[in-house]
Amino acid sequence: MKRSLYLPLMVLSLLVLFLAGNQLAGQVFRAWRLDLTENGLYRLSEGSEEIMDRLSEPVEWRFYYSRAEAAQYPAIRAYATRVREMLQAYADRSGGLIRLTEIDPEPFSADEDAVIAAGLTPMPTESGETLYFGLVARNSVDDQAVIPLFREDSEARLEYELTRLLSDLDRPARPRLALLTSLPITPDNGAPNRFVRELAGAYDLVWIDPDFEALPDAEALLILHPPELDRSQLYLIDQYALTRGRVLAFLDPMAHLALRPGPDGLPPVRARRASDLGPLLARWGLAYDPQTVAMDRSLGLPVEIVEADGRSRRRAYPLWFSAGPEQMSHDDVATATLDLGVNFGSPGRIEVIGLEHVDVTPLVSTSVDGAILDADIAAGAPGPDALLQDYIVSPEPLILAARSSGVFETAFPDGPPPGDILFSPADHVEQALAPVDITVVADADWLDDNFYVRNDPALGESLVADNLILVMNLIDMTAGDPALISLRSRTPSVRPMSRVERLRETAEARYIEVQNRLETEIAEAETRLAALTLQGATSALLGSNGSEARAEAAGLREQIAERRAELRAVERDFRRDIDALNANLQFWTIGFPPALIILAGIAGRLFRRRRRA
Repeated sequence: MKRSLYLPLMVLSLLVLFLAGNQLAGQVFRAWRLDLTENGLYRLSEGSEEIMDRLSEPVEWRFYYSRAEAAQYPAIRAYATRVREMLQAYADRSGGLIRLTEIDPEPFSADEDAVIAAGLTPMPTESGETLYFGLVARNSVDDQAVIPLFREDSEARLEYELTRLLSDLDRPARPRLALLTSLPITPDNGAPNRFVRELAGAYDLVWIDPDFEALPDAEALLILHPPELDRSQLYLIDQYALTRGRVLAFLDPMAHLALRPGPDGLPPVRARRASDLGPLLARWGLAYDPQTVAMDRSLGLPVEIVEADGRSRRRAYPLWFSAGPEQMSHDDVATATLDLGVNFGSPGRIEVIGLEHVDVTPLVSTSVDGAILDADIAAGAPGPDALLQDYIVSPEPLILAARSSGVFETAFPDGPPPGDILFSPADHVEQALAPVDITVVADADWLDDNFYVRNDPALGESLVADNLILVMNLIDMTAGDPALISLRSRTPSVRPMSRVERLRETAEARYIEVQNRLETEIAEAETRLAALTLQGATSALLGSNGSEARAEAAGLREQIAERRAELRAVERDFRRDIDALNANLQFWTIGFPPALIILAGIAGRLFRRRRRA
């Protein structure tokens, strides 16, 4: 073989071997994954793997994605890649039970008809075309579950939504949810509120009579501002928690909804201002005082207040406040993606009791400006000024909602209430046989439509807060598949350059401070100049000498020109700082690595030449 052909053939052979090996590895070792990302972006949770291990029949996943329409949106393309990789991870892990197909629905095609029939949400584009980006799942008996639209701002819930889809298809019937409440939201109290309508649409809802002597067989128990409970009823709830393991309790020290007048103009006969669960919470690692309410002067909702002078003004009301994303857990699926905030009305506060084998996760808290108030004072509806007069900030944010998990012990260590023929001591459970999941929220009014629903005659109902989203998330995680409870929020794959952003914010804050000072000086000088101009015109009409005013006006004009020049210089400095920051960043991330490789190559070549010499 000619020496001149040796090198090209060797390079060509290596290229063919590389491509063939890459293709072979992609087919043979497709299910083998090594996730080295910091937050395990491509590693499925144990709960997801548990649900996939339970799959008894094939599931078809049809991923609908309009490639051409999404081409002009880089953010959607990037998230579509993330979704596609996640779907493939499920398919690879399922051992062939999840059959994944990606479909690009062309306009006016049979695929687009299938998308419309399945109920996927179309995204309008600037070109007028429709973009589809969703998932349709079916099992062997044609049960169907849908994710209408993959939203980039919901990436933290992506694994939860996909795993819940599998769980829903694997369950033959809707889960049963038992509901105990003293609030006037039962079907015999007229039109149900938005929360009850959503609940009835998603679950087989079983209403519990306030005088219950037994609890129904249900996947979960929801206790919403309960009536006054005797020891036998508390014992039933205690044993349900230890045996069934899933309870949600929404308590309230100042429930406005409970006292709302009915059609007859009177509050319900058994209305209670405050609710409690007696000794149960302490066994669940939590403490709650029905005699105190939480408030927050920094987060207060605007309300109409009639002042002492008789005028109506909008003021921030500390007893009714909105907890935003900063006050929520970013590690829990239920709260990770909420961005509108959750509105509360005179809620209570939850405290954590350190118990062995019990893990408590705060879900929602006040800000660092939270404070407590006696419930009797709150019942008198004090105005904002009265609340702020003796406002004492708590040492740390107050917990409004929490999840408690662990192996709990009974709140009745001596057995069932004595003398009650309904219970047999032989059936008494001392300790949970498996981990229990309890969610407690210290408010009931947050589920009142007035706190999160806006009714517009033209636009209809709209949600102005995340109250409904949060409560349905909590119930879905509790009443749904137990494996879903172990799922947690995932860190988004697109990670912000936090250090660069901090540098940019520092430079911008420095610029804004100087800019505001200069603009204030310019505005003051212009106001004074306008007054002097008017004074000069008046002096001319009266025939008086305005030489002093003219001199001052000339000085002001010179001052204004100087300040504007300073302002332009500050703007130039700010742009120069930002450009320098970007150039520095580009050098270290783009220019430096290849330069380092080139230098290493040159150094290696020089070293080999020196050794030969």
